[in-house]
Amino acid sequence: MTVFGCSLAILSLFTIHLHFISSLPHPGNEHGSQVTLKNTTIDAGGSMPTFRKTPLEHGHGPQLYPSGPKVPTRPALPRHFAWDPNLHIDKGNVVVVNVQTGEPMYTISQSPEDHLTTIVSNLRGDQLLSVYLKKTAGRGVKFVYNTPSGVHYKIDPRLAAPDHWYMMMEGHDPDVSYETLKYFRRRSSNTGPVEFHNHNHTQVASFEFVKSLDKTHWKLDTLGALDKFVTLEITQPTNIGDHYFIGLWALVKRRIDRYGL
Repeated sequence: MTVFGCSLAILSLFTIHLHFISSLPHPGNEHGSQVTLKNTTIDAGGSMPTFRKTPLEHGHGPQLYPSGPKVPTRPALPRHFAWDPNLHIDKGNVVVVNVQTGEPMYTISQSPEDHLTTIVSNLRGDQLLSVYLKKTAGRGVKFVYNTPSGVHYKIDPRLAAPDHWYMMMEGHDPDVSYETLKYFRRRSSNTGPVEFHNHNHTQVASFEFVKSLDKTHWKLDTLGALDKFVTLEITQPTNIGDHYFIGLWALVKRRIDRYGL
């Protein structure tokens, strides 16, 4: 083979090698590229890919807000919501708004197949919670309302005294502390503090009736003119999602409508 032929062969091999290298995936920037699967993020920028679970927004159990890079931060406290305390879900969805902005956040409704089932959804229409108002849970009977979402609502009737309610979370994640909260409503209304159970009565949230709301910064008023509003204010860090508190109030309200205070 001539010198010219050898040079041509070497040049051809070099061209093939360059084409192969250019066809490989680009390594990304200095922080690494990412490929996202369902509930999982793969960081591919290092020598070995690492798999990192992202928070499961609508899965079973309490909604979690883990801290760390590239994951959502916990919403700022306090979180303040309001809605129509009449809860006429037989006439349509009841909108839950952010008190500071007036922005709709959740809806409370009843199942179209069963009017005894109360549903809390987000604005995308994803069902976050459903709880069935069982007919066998009669007046004066201790009962636990189970849900498919990892929360149980327990009622402890106390004859002429106001009911005691417990919101019990459960799950299988060893890194999560599943709390039990207690709601001892006031004698004459579905209002009062929600506290950690067995935590020195630390208040987590509260339900209150108010006659008016400051709507100065609201772009749109979706609640309209009402004689009063019910508010939920969450004031302590907790891994329990807002919708579980809303579901608690709605369940108590529906029992009051059926059996009285």
